[in-house]
Amino acid sequence: MTILPRLFFLFCLVGYLNVGTTAQSQQEPEMKAKLALRQFIQAWNLADNRLIQSTLNYPHITHAPLALIIAKQAEEFQTDFAALKKQGWASSRFDKIITRQSSPEKVNFEVEYSRLNGAGEVYSRGYVFYVVTLQDGHWGMQYRAPGVLNADVESPEQRLAREQVLATIDEFFLAFNAADTTALLKTNHVPQVMLNAGRFIHAESEQSPIVSMNFDSMRERENWNNSSLGDLQVLNVAPDQVIVELSFERFNPAGEKYLTGPAVWVLTKREERWGVEFRSLMPSIRHSL
Repeated sequence: MTILPRLFFLFCLVGYLNVGTTAQSQQEPEMKAKLALRQFIQAWNLADNRLIQSTLNYPHITHAPLALIIAKQAEEFQTDFAALKKQGWASSRFDKIITRQSSPEKVNFEVEYSRLNGAGEVYSRGYVFYVVTLQDGHWGMQYRAPGVLNADVESPEQRLAREQVLATIDEFFLAFNAADTTALLKTNHVPQVMLNAGRFIHAESEQSPIVSMNFDSMRERENWNNSSLGDLQVLNVAPDQVIVELSFERFNPAGEKYLTGPAVWVLTKREERWGVEFRSLMPSIRHSL
């Protein structure tokens, strides 16, 4: 083999190895996050609250039907397994795990699960959305939102919820671009939680920066002019809760897009009003100008 073919062979080999390494590094967070979910369900089936606590990250958020339940410390997370067993529960299993969004420090999953009785028979099935995060080297489930199993045909209540949520998201962006904090608050619920870049942000009042934006500061910091809704996919629809995967895009005064932000929003209906109640932001994509 002459020197030129040798160099070409080495160049191709290095390129192949780099592609393989990159693919492997992209898959690693998903694999570790899935392992964390499996450890969670194994501890759950032992009905061992202390073991379950060790599989989670904190503050931990459970999106319950009436409110966000936040366990700031491990001992605050408790499940009443005695009550669950009275319903006939003996164990649970994950039937399907779907990766929705993945980054080096956070992975979002849709999960379909079954509950089994002592005879190993399935007596109920369900859906839950999980956010698994990396904290101080530990992968753990940090957010869960029970939903409904997707059916081939939505009920009239689900169709209405879908329409109202999409209208609320449109109103959110209209208020955002008008820098109208009063109108923006009408599309948000308080309390609200955001998981962003490893930070847990709890909006406990209407003065919180995640629901009452400082638009002047954003203009100075980013040269922001307006935002728009990018991709949007409705993941799960219940009459009082809708989970959406979306991206928002930010533009400067010249109309140039400089940022895309992938995210998951969970909107709920509280006192007959739809609003954003939970947001999980993935790493932003910066666009060169």
